[in-house]
Amino acid sequence: MFTYFHDHKNKYNKGQLAPIYILILVIVIIMAMVTVNLSKVAMVKTDTSNSADAGAIATGAIMANAFNSAAVQNSQMITTYWSAYASIAVMFSYAFVKLTMAYTSASFALARATFALGLQPPCQTSCGAYAIMEATYLPLTSALLNIASVITTIYAIGIAILSASVVQHYYYASIRKMAIKGRSSSIRNGHGFVFSNSGTGQKLKAGSPPADAGDSLKRNGYRDSYVNFLDGIGDDEYYNYSWKDGEDRSHSVDSRVHTNKVEDFELTVAVLPSFAETAALAAAKYLLGTVVTNLTLVKADYIAAEGEFALACENFLCCNPTPAGAACCIACDALALKGKGWLIPAIANNSADLMIMTGVFALLVGALAGLLPGPTITASGEWDDAMFFDCWVNDIKHDHLVRVDTKQTHAGGDLGLWKSSYPDTASYAVVDFSGRGTIFPPNPRYGSDIVEVDSN
Repeated sequence: MFTYFHDHKNKYNKGQLAPIYILILVIVIIMAMVTVNLSKVAMVKTDTSNSADAGAIATGAIMANAFNSAAVQNSQMITTYWSAYASIAVMFSYAFVKLTMAYTSASFALARATFALGLQPPCQTSCGAYAIMEATYLPLTSALLNIASVITTIYAIGIAILSASVVQHYYYASIRKMAIKGRSSSIRNGHGFVFSNSGTGQKLKAGSPPADAGDSLKRNGYRDSYVNFLDGIGDDEYYNYSWKDGEDRSHSVDSRVHTNKVEDFELTVAVLPSFAETAALAAAKYLLGTVVTNLTLVKADYIAAEGEFALACENFLCCNPTPAGAACCIACDALALKGKGWLIPAIANNSADLMIMTGVFALLVGALAGLLPGPTITASGEWDDAMFFDCWVNDIKHDHLVRVDTKQTHAGGDLGLWKSSYPDTASYAVVDFSGRGTIFPPNPRYGSDIVEVDSN
């Protein structure tokens, strides 16, 4: 072929290659434009992927920090609970000791009074009954003093439980606020990282928009407006920034940061609700008040019986077979029987008081056991635990996932022979921030790891 053209070249007109060169030039220009277009698409895709990854990692890292802080504070809450329980248990132990002493003293008085009542015949045993009763009401004095100590201790226990309950609620409320604030901060920072890594700032004009720039999209085409937008980002799930460049082409960047709300907290609370604990202590205090009243009356009756037996004993000394002695015997029997008359209701009340003290002991044991860790409740608000004595936060219900979606839209330009266009570019990333952390037992090892990204 080349030989043919060489041998016949003089037969062809000159300049016939110009159209071929023009055609080749057009193809080269088109290829250049396509290359530039594809390059920009690739750069936008890279920026979109980077911004999604950066936003997801930033959001997950802050969520992990929030959960780590919650675990650390929960550890303090656990320590505070057991410290409070130990101190309250000491007060209960003191109350048990004093109540036991009161019960022992009242039992001793009851036993002596019952023995005095059983002495027969009345006159001949009046001196013995007097000797017994002389030492009977003294234990009641000791019992009353011990019961007074128990009542005072119950007041102190109630104040201690209330104080500890307030402190534990404060810990729960602090952990809750910390987690909610951490989520808000994570979303805000996630959006910030999405926009900061989207390449938007590089596409904007330096400085602030002129005063006569009426179109809001054109005003957004300046970096100062963009910075103000970034400063105003809150914790909404979705944000968009749109602007127009100098050639009136529209551009847009979307950011969506999603992580579940921090609402439901699992709390381990004491066995008895606060109202039941208060009711048990109030009932114990009321019953002990009844015992004090009754034992005071019993003591008075025992003293009255002692007086009658003392007078009977004096008459017994003159009781003999003589006419004058007969009068002494009659008076002796009458006084001894009168003394026993005082003993009968006193012994009944004394016995009832012992039964009441047994019931008080059971109430106090129940109140102490009621402060031990018990069921788990779910609190969706700050005051959902108001009816309970909080022990610690058992868990914060959350899937420990963060998803960030971002999309960029850029309008093409009219280049005369060629109109450029760019497809919407989207990317997403999912982060799991669970790590090896747990709220209970407290283990602040939450961490941020990407677990899923788009495959495009």
